[in-house]
Amino acid sequence: MLPTNSALAVLWWGAYTVLGVWAQRTVPGIDVFAPALIVSLQEESGQRSAVLAVIWILLIEGTGNLPFGYGLAWYGLLAAAFFAGRWLFEARSYLFMALLGLWVGLLHPALIYGLSSLANLAVPMRPILIQGAIQAVAFPVIWFLADRFFPTRLRQDVRPL
Repeated sequence: MLPTNSALAVLWWGAYTVLGVWAQRTVPGIDVFAPALIVSLQEESGQRSAVLAVIWILLIEGTGNLPFGYGLAWYGLLAAAFFAGRWLFEARSYLFMALLGLWVGLLHPALIYGLSSLANLAVPMRPILIQGAIQAVAFPVIWFLADRFFPTRLRQDVRPL
């Protein structure tokens, strides 16, 4: 017997979250949840995307040493860029994903610099800039893999963007 779509979604996103935590621990500075949020926004209801964003924000905020707000700003600005950009681009185009990758690559150092300044933390920016560059390159690749392996039964392709 096949699981229901809700059960399949919980299994898929649960497994993705576990693998994402492992990947982020293995490669510091890379956020594998940001491309998954875009996949969720493209394929699923806004409620499920919001729940996933809240879970991932709590994971990011709980594991970091910056004041609260990085995860909220990170995913909020990413979602805003996605909604603004899909007016100009096809929401699933590779060019759009490359531009979103560039956006998060620039956003990472800007948020780290801003929040570390608010907390009076001295953070060397060179490694943060390198992490931003890696994030910019990795974002479209991770999005492609997450989109490729996303279960077909959960896709809502008939829904207009």
